[in-house]
Amino acid sequence: MVAAKSFDHRVSRLRVTTSVLALAVALFLVTTANNSFWSAAASAADISWRGNFGFFAAIFVFLVAAFTLAIAPFGLRFLFKPFISVLLVLASVNSYFMDTYGVVIDDGMLRNTIQTDPREVDGLLSPVLFWHVLWAGVLPALVVWWVPVRYATFPRQLGRQILTMALALAVAGAALYSHYKEFSLVGRENRNLRYLINPSYSIYSAGKLLAAELSAGEAALRPLGRDAYQRQHSSPGGKPRLVVFVLGETVRAHNATLEGYERRTMPLMAQEEIVKFDSVYSCGTATAVSLPCMFSRQNRSSYDEFVSDNSENLLDVLKHAGVRVLWRENNSGCKGVCARVKTQNTAQMDVPNYCNEDGCFDEILLYRLDESLNEPSRDTFIVLHQQGNHGPEYYKRYPPEFRKFQPECRSNRPQDCSRQELINAYDNAILYTDFVLSRVVKFLKRNSDRYASAMIYMSDHGESLGESGIYLHGLPYLIAPHEQTHVPLMVWTSSDFRKGRGLERKCMSQVNDQEYSQDNLFDTVLGLFAVQTQVYRPGQDIFAACPPPP
Repeated sequence: MVAAKSFDHRVSRLRVTTSVLALAVALFLVTTANNSFWSAAASAADISWRGNFGFFAAIFVFLVAAFTLAIAPFGLRFLFKPFISVLLVLASVNSYFMDTYGVVIDDGMLRNTIQTDPREVDGLLSPVLFWHVLWAGVLPALVVWWVPVRYATFPRQLGRQILTMALALAVAGAALYSHYKEFSLVGRENRNLRYLINPSYSIYSAGKLLAAELSAGEAALRPLGRDAYQRQHSSPGGKPRLVVFVLGETVRAHNATLEGYERRTMPLMAQEEIVKFDSVYSCGTATAVSLPCMFSRQNRSSYDEFVSDNSENLLDVLKHAGVRVLWRENNSGCKGVCARVKTQNTAQMDVPNYCNEDGCFDEILLYRLDESLNEPSRDTFIVLHQQGNHGPEYYKRYPPEFRKFQPECRSNRPQDCSRQELINAYDNAILYTDFVLSRVVKFLKRNSDRYASAMIYMSDHGESLGESGIYLHGLPYLIAPHEQTHVPLMVWTSSDFRKGRGLERKCMSQVNDQEYSQDNLFDTVLGLFAVQTQVYRPGQDIFAACPPPP
């Protein structure tokens, strides 16, 4: 008992200042929570302990000083430890996903996370994540709460914080000055490194996202294409038009093709008269960006989420022109795109053949779809938003009978499987999408007596399957690999739709070998429905070069 009291007495005398604790936490974060940054920095700058120790040390000192500078202002008695605890846990969560999947926690990733279906979040949880957050976040936070801190009166404490910040700023400046040439060169040529500094960039991104959301709440909806009308209210053959847009999820072009890939992942589509476009690129690398972007009037180069969130989109313009619009949802939502059109969510459909505890397979998008056409026949645009290849649990995206490529990865941690097992599961999901698309075509053929029909299939973004140690998607577009931005685009048309729109083989062969992007969707769909409006840009209509017959 005496020994215990003596120990507690010694600990009570070892009270540390807020400056010392801020420095200790900064050292901990730089050394344990920034593996992705150090790996990328070493590769970009070609640095190592032996090769360029001085520059390596300068980066280390600069980061520690910068983190200390950021932590010091929160050194008040009732704020300091809670702030540090949140910081440590946040950094541990970030480091797990950054190191495991090679992702970047930016505002796009945060937006995508907020809008993700809870079932999809479950697919990212694992015991490994729990243990990582425990030892890298929770336990260090408990140590912080255990360590006695010596606070001064408010004026003196404020003075200490200002002094700490001044010293940290001076040290950071000295480290930067000591190797300014290297910092300048590496920073200018590798701007993506700032995305990997954990947790500072995720905190900055969260602030940016919050500011955008608060601004969005105050903005009025901007009208778009209110002058829209149809030059023709039906196809030249007299039938109304029916276009089904199948919006794929997380499918990269390399694996979803009719030819050029080592295995047949789309054998059913290969039997149809499909026009395939080989060079098509997404607007973003995550659904939260690509989906609203492709339906907006903006192009990727000038895309602004605030403007998109507060403006009408392609679906609204179609409605203004008199086209019937239906959105069917089997994913995590339409990101506001379908807010003003008729929407059916498959989560509200209880169909045992198609659904289980993990959600519904994409076949449910066709469940009783014929009923949507029972209204008086008129031009109709239907969007089917797939679950597709949403990872990392690709094996949950298809029924057992589509487990063709074996062995398949059956884990939510792709790095625990061999790369071939991961690709097998991913390709099985594409094989199932091929089946779903074939059913869409059959649906259109079944209604060919009433409608001149077409199907467009395009994925929202691609996916990394372990190339360069990167998994999933969501990297900033500036540094995103080809696998995350190159997406499939396929178009099927009925014979009367082709004839009525002038989409004959000769013309189609001239347009399908060019490069396109999701920017082209807006005008291409308007063109298919013969919609005339000031916001229509013929130069971005893929089929504008194929004039309809007189």
